[in-house]
Amino acid sequence: MPLSHAPDTAVNATRLDDVPVTGFHRRIVAIAMGGPFCDGYLLGIIAVALGLITPALRLDAVWTGLVAASVLVGVFFGGAIFGPITDRVGRHLMYILNLVAFVIGSALQFFVTEPWQLLVLRLFVGIAIGADYPIASALTTELVPRKLRGPALSGLVLSWWVGYGVSYWVGWLLLGLGDDAWRWMLASGAVPALIFLCMRAGVPESPRWLASRGRLEEAKAVVHRYYGPGVDTEELVSESRQKRRGGTGLGNLVEVFRRGYGVPVLFCSVFWICQVAPAFAVRSFQPQMLESFGVAGTFGASALITTIAVAGIALGLLLINRTGRRALLISSFVGVNVSLLALIVLPLHYAFVVVALFAAFQFFEAAGSGLQFVYPSELFPTDLRATGVGIATAMSRVGSAASTFLLPLATVDLGVRGTLGIGLAITLVGLGVSVFLAPETKDLGLAEASERA
Repeated sequence: MPLSHAPDTAVNATRLDDVPVTGFHRRIVAIAMGGPFCDGYLLGIIAVALGLITPALRLDAVWTGLVAASVLVGVFFGGAIFGPITDRVGRHLMYILNLVAFVIGSALQFFVTEPWQLLVLRLFVGIAIGADYPIASALTTELVPRKLRGPALSGLVLSWWVGYGVSYWVGWLLLGLGDDAWRWMLASGAVPALIFLCMRAGVPESPRWLASRGRLEEAKAVVHRYYGPGVDTEELVSESRQKRRGGTGLGNLVEVFRRGYGVPVLFCSVFWICQVAPAFAVRSFQPQMLESFGVAGTFGASALITTIAVAGIALGLLLINRTGRRALLISSFVGVNVSLLALIVLPLHYAFVVVALFAAFQFFEAAGSGLQFVYPSELFPTDLRATGVGIATAMSRVGSAASTFLLPLATVDLGVRGTLGIGLAITLVGLGVSVFLAPETKDLGLAEASERA
């Protein structure tokens, strides 16, 4: 059943970027949160389950790293391949299919008996999640007004953190099921995915995308139905005049650079890599790292740390339209660097200090992580938006997959503190790139932001 549109009287004759926020917009954001929630849940639950999977499937250090990193490799392929495809075939169809794949892949994990089977299934589910990043962010960006865009896109990352946090509590509850508890943990991801899949059935196609493909009358019909008849559609006319200026399918990858968007690709990819490479590795092995510092009850401590991290992204959501994008990104990197430095150099004799520093690291990283959706979505035009987000997503997962795979091996040679030192070096690069390249886009419309990129 389609979403109900806003009353005609609620929307003045104004630009699409400036229409009042309605229940329709809020529901679009809530539905879009499904993909990131499932992504966070998927990555969080493996951290809880890995301790049970390792003896059950006889995983060595290499297989442990492969299983933990397989989802991230899948996200790389999902973002790189399905971002351009989404720009070609539209947002709505892909919006449904990727969650169907997630439900199937999650449920099948219950039946695995060999490490390679788990690897293949988590790679498959990762591809589905990688596809959702450009789809959900592009559709949300194009359907919500400017005043809601920053908080809405940051809210997608908040949803990731909520999913990640929920997975720890669910995993903790399922531990009582015995040696096969890990099967229920991994398969449980199908439940939220199925719920969000049903909710997505009534989401309309993006009118901006329709216009960019020359389907102007369909685009206007969507605007009139869901926003009301008084909205100025001149922006859609402008989008229609620029239709098919880009390539089709994978040709959009070349078109991004041909049209001068190389610097935004570089900036979005590097800052995203520098946020997630150390963060994903730490999250995947957080219980084991806490134990190496002498912390007892690591599952409970990890759940507490994750809950605090959710507060970090919530703070970022509140600040993104106040301090602006640039200041939030730079300050979050500063906080991450200070937290990692303290973990590396301070003598840590008390468990509560260790937990506090890990929580600070997660808090500051989470506060800036909302920009992972915001910047790529704002810096690319409609016909290349999903492609730009897909490239940045793919590049970020190269870093996160590599770090997650290498962390168990690096810890053997360098110890936990030495491995965290590598993470510090990576986040220092992110700080430098943000200082030199991060633009301010909070007061710009979509067309203005992409034109200034």
